[in-house]
Amino acid sequence: MKGLYGKLVVLLLGNLMAAGALAQAFPVKPVRLVVAFAPGGATDTFSRVMAAEMSKSLGQQVLVENRPGAGTTIAAEFIAKSPPDGYTLLFTDLSTHAITPSIYPKLPYHPLRDFVAVAPVSVSPMIMVAHPSVGVKSARELIALAKKHPGITCGNAGIGTVTHMAAEKFRMRAGIDITPVNYKGGATSTISLLTGEIALIVTTIPAALEYVRTKRLVAIGLTAEKRSALLPDIPALGETVKGVEAAVIAGVLAPAATPRAVIDRLNAEFARAVDSPKAREIFTVNGAEAMKTTPEALQRSLEQDVKTWAEVVKATGVKLQ
Repeated sequence: MKGLYGKLVVLLLGNLMAAGALAQAFPVKPVRLVVAFAPGGATDTFSRVMAAEMSKSLGQQVLVENRPGAGTTIAAEFIAKSPPDGYTLLFTDLSTHAITPSIYPKLPYHPLRDFVAVAPVSVSPMIMVAHPSVGVKSARELIALAKKHPGITCGNAGIGTVTHMAAEKFRMRAGIDITPVNYKGGATSTISLLTGEIALIVTTIPAALEYVRTKRLVAIGLTAEKRSALLPDIPALGETVKGVEAAVIAGVLAPAATPRAVIDRLNAEFARAVDSPKAREIFTVNGAEAMKTTPEALQRSLEQDVKTWAEVVKATGVKLQ
């Protein structure tokens, strides 16, 4: 027994030493951040700031690679099938990642089992805006109008995106009938709203804020329970209808089975990067706040989001192949 015990102790110490060595050695080559969206959006912008900051602190180049399409599932599948070594990471909107399993019943990966949480980066509510011709200036006025005239059109960035589901969540909680208009990208929906082709959109804050400030669009409210300290003049939809919160959460996932020592190192590096002056500046411009937590806490949050969004998707009846 003593011999067996001694061997187990040696094995345990060996594993601990190997994990420590792995953490110290990582990285020995460039790291790829695979972004699930096209260049130019807020998530892509945040990824590039993180890449620049972490390239300095890691001592290796951190490269951004865009793989947009199919509601972020193209990038997610690529990561799920990548080597679990920490050198290929998914940079995405975690809310959309949590929605996709309910939208796409035949995904070639599992959103939880095939990934491990690395780190959050930022969190930002979205904003519901209306064309001035609609004649409403608040959530209360919009609800009253929708009850008199059901079927008001509301654009989004695509079926299954968080902008789509946020609007559906508001519709459900408010008890009104809104007709979704699904576009391929938030920019297209914004153009349609500006030309008056549709009545409303739910979109990211930076995509709409300048139009609100120049009065080309009307801010109905943020998809949050309370107002943002960054935008105190814009009401929250939660002030009128409870349970409508929905946010764009930029975050990082790695393939399942990525060594814990590597995950911990990356989590610390992302936490350091989000605190950089450049990152804080970019977040503020985009109406976002820096977000830091442990991999375990982020994993639990993601698991809860999968359940929450499944309820909304089920109510809409939306399914894609």
